[in-house]
Amino acid sequence: MFRTARPRVLIAGALVGALLIAGCSKEEELGGTIVKDGLGCTVSTVERDTKDVPEVEAGAKVGKATSFKDVLKAEKKACKVNSTKYLTVDLIGATVTDGKIFNNTFEQTNPLTLRLGTGQLIAGLETGLADMQVGATRQILIPAAEAYGADGNEAQGIGPDANLEFLVRLLGVTDAPQYCNPKGDVPAAEGKPTEFTLPTEPTMDKVKVTVLTEGDGAEVTRKSYPTVHYLGIACSTGNQFDSSWDRGEPFQVALADAAPTSSVGSVIDGWTEGLAGQNVGSIVQIDIPAALGYGAAGSPPSIGPNDPLTFIVEIVDSTETTPAETTTTVAGAPQETTPEPTPDTQPQG
Repeated sequence: MFRTARPRVLIAGALVGALLIAGCSKEEELGGTIVKDGLGCTVSTVERDTKDVPEVEAGAKVGKATSFKDVLKAEKKACKVNSTKYLTVDLIGATVTDGKIFNNTFEQTNPLTLRLGTGQLIAGLETGLADMQVGATRQILIPAAEAYGADGNEAQGIGPDANLEFLVRLLGVTDAPQYCNPKGDVPAAEGKPTEFTLPTEPTMDKVKVTVLTEGDGAEVTRKSYPTVHYLGIACSTGNQFDSSWDRGEPFQVALADAAPTSSVGSVIDGWTEGLAGQNVGSIVQIDIPAALGYGAAGSPPSIGPNDPLTFIVEIVDSTETTPAETTTTVAGAPQETTPEPTPDTQPQG
């Protein structure tokens, strides 16, 4: 269902067993968050219901192109799917031939967070979710060519040329994520931590710092130029968007009260809040609200608008001495006084 840097890989949740059976054909009164916007909708979210679970239709007829129908209607004033918004969904995914379920978020702690047009979804889901309204449950039938094709997806138990059925309940269309997605693929690299727990809900208002390893070196201050290793993960995807460990060397940054130089860039506010007061040698997890990260603009394509972030940071060294002005090299070409990448610049793939 999801796509990552490795094309056509599902990242959402564990494999699940039998589907809970419940009816889903009747219209129901919806409650939820009431909003007013220029689009004229008034209901942007509804409450989650994990007991009234839609039923997979084994052997459903799949055409040459993705088709869909709403098996539970939304209210007339419910907001529609919008490519600029975050979608909160529960879903069931199954192979059509045998009705075998490979994903069921109704059995998971939280629903999923999705955005259209970001490369996150297979083509059939992009098509099938179009114009869906909050509170509706939709059956989406996807031919293999618009799913995982001849390769299938072994990790999810989806064979070659498998047609898929999804039952999707749309719980919200919002400007910011309602939930953080589970941790996706974090590639291994020498010295890089991979065992840590991401927030399940967006970090709000204040930075949260968790010390994973306590160092005994000098204390970092707001005037410091720490040298660090780090990796960053976006709440909205659960995926790593950048990692200095993967590049093979740490680099130096300037915290809020340290003047940036041509070779040492400043960082987002959440980094200063998270690193000041920590000791050299420490590895810390910094959970950052969007307002102290990239804000409403985000940093496309990896960081969405109003997207909270998690960073795992190793403090390798620190000094309050202003680094000398230097010329660095980017991608093998000489550049005039170009700083190394820092967490307030365009993130690396």
